[in-house]
Amino acid sequence: MNVNNVSNLKDNPNEANPSEAPVNVSRAQPASYRESPSQKQAAMSADKIIEATNVSKWFGSFKVLTDINLTVRKGERIVICGPSGSGKSTLIRCFNRLEAHQEGEIAVTGIRLNSKMRNVAEVRKNVGMVFQHFNLFPHMTVLMNCMAAPMWIKGVPEAEA
Repeated sequence: MNVNNVSNLKDNPNEANPSEAPVNVSRAQPASYRESPSQKQAAMSADKIIEATNVSKWFGSFKVLTDINLTVRKGERIVICGPSGSGKSTLIRCFNRLEAHQEGEIAVTGIRLNSKMRNVAEVRKNVGMVFQHFNLFPHMTVLMNCMAAPMWIKGVPEAEA
């Protein structure tokens, strides 16, 4: 696990005193996912789905993210949790290029996110987000809302979605 400086996340530039409590990143493996030591070593070199290196982000003169380092590998499930205003949403928005970062490097499925990026749509096909104030389609079940994007964007059959 490579997570450094997660306490340097701040999300709300309008807060005079953002919470100083650290942001936590938790990783979970499915119950059926058990590895031998040799498999763990091989997994360390497995494809990286998201890699952030020394990422920093400002809103004007307010530094929201400071030198964030995070690697997420294929098959990992992570949770980024912390108090309101700590920068969780801003970091995730940077992974989907909804926010531009000013320093450092971010790569999603091997595609580097930078100011000259022309393939935002390709990155967004592989990154899903649930916003804090999510708006589900009211005429659909929660399951159907979750299945909609893979079916509509990637053409995944309903049984597979």
